[in-house]
Amino acid sequence: IKNNMASFRFAPLALIFIFALCVMFAVDNTEAGSITGCGGGCLLGRCYRPGCTCVRRICRRNHIVAAEAKTVDDHRLLCISHEDCFRKGSGNYCAFSPNTNIHYGWCFYAES
Repeated sequence: IKNNMASFRFAPLALIFIFALCVMFAVDNTEAGSITGCGGGCLLGRCYRPGCTCVRRICRRNHIVAAEAKTVDDHRLLCISHEDCFRKGSGNYCAFSPNTNIHYGWCFYAES
């Protein structure tokens, strides 16, 4: 009888563990959780899918690469000023986030 009672104690813990695994794999398959959602490797050092950048011969989504960047020079779309966008050839306008903890912006092509 004691062995049966022990299994009843661990049953809810096992269900919570299985639920956590399901949630983890569900997030991994979404666009935000996918690191290599651009499909495969780079061709001649470039990714030809929109929203992707070549990193170490693998096409990766821009927002993932930008989040992992240590400096503004680590990604072609990150900037501190409009001049950074001109210099990198990735836009003519540096747009900053409303979050004051983020000290860099994102390059865009803006029409005037």
